[in-house]
Amino acid sequence: MTTIPYYNQMHPGLQNILFFIFFLGSSACTIADTLIMKDGSVLNGKVLQQSKNTLKFKTSYAGTINVKWDQVTKLTADKAVTIMLVTDEVFSAQQISNIGDDISQIKKQDEQWHTAFKTHNVSYINPDPWRLGKGYKISANLNLSLKSQHGNTVKDEFDLDGELIFRSLTDRYTILGQLENDTSNKKTSADNWKLSGEYDYFVSKKRYYGALVYFERDKFTDLELRTVLGPLAGRQHYESEELNLSTNVGITKVYENNIKADDSDYMAFLWNIKYDQFVFDKFTQLYHRQTGIWDWEKTQKVTLNSWTGLRFPLNYGLVASTEVEWEYDSEPKQTVHKSDITYRIKLGYQW
Repeated sequence: MTTIPYYNQMHPGLQNILFFIFFLGSSACTIADTLIMKDGSVLNGKVLQQSKNTLKFKTSYAGTINVKWDQVTKLTADKAVTIMLVTDEVFSAQQISNIGDDISQIKKQDEQWHTAFKTHNVSYINPDPWRLGKGYKISANLNLSLKSQHGNTVKDEFDLDGELIFRSLTDRYTILGQLENDTSNKKTSADNWKLSGEYDYFVSKKRYYGALVYFERDKFTDLELRTVLGPLAGRQHYESEELNLSTNVGITKVYENNIKADDSDYMAFLWNIKYDQFVFDKFTQLYHRQTGIWDWEKTQKVTLNSWTGLRFPLNYGLVASTEVEWEYDSEPKQTVHKSDITYRIKLGYQW
């Protein structure tokens, strides 16, 4: 038996510490998940999550990397992973083998291999709990735009907007808000805010019904308060980290309380479009949001708000963005233009 003299001369406490460190290192090696790729390479690490054809795999030598699922021949996990198909079927397995011809086999420890599904039908591995009907996924963003100019012209601008979403397998709550307050030469040049709340109940993976309540105030268009409420029906065309697109329409009641002009109320047709998509390998996110209201009684009256921009994800949840907001009213008050365009550069935080 070979001994190490220096180790034998160590203090017993130090020997215990070194043994513990060695044990942890050995354990870390034994619990690693393994990927065998089609080109024969082997990756050791930890399976985090897969969405569509991209598997996030955490390694000790390269951090978290993205692996194409259709390039994986075999996955062996220390603990069982959860597999969700595009049909919403759920499987649990410790080993997955993509044996070719678009066929995947799975097994748990001490089980036999069995054919389970088509390889391309894997939608998620270790999906978020809400996709399995467990609780809500909470996502939010908050953005701020500031500008201060003091010289021949004294101008201060303050814009704030945010969104909060609670999403479960069967329903969704969305709250949107925006505030704008600008001054020029110590006089207020913009004073408006918008706030909306929407509830969606999903009757299928893509179709939902819900209700909307919307409030808006704009002092410089003589609008004291516009209130919109009513039911809606919508479709979730795409929903993933990379791409989201939803549209909905509804029949709403609109109440307009004006500062000087006569108040009014009318029935209207409402539509919403919400879209975002990552491009350039998630370097940039393109987004567009639009809300329109068409008066059924005065068919020439249309009100439209839209936001289009680019987001640039930074570190630690910070996001820089550039945005164009377009507001349109086909029948504005006499001293107000039909169209108003605002350009913004914003810094925000999202989670």
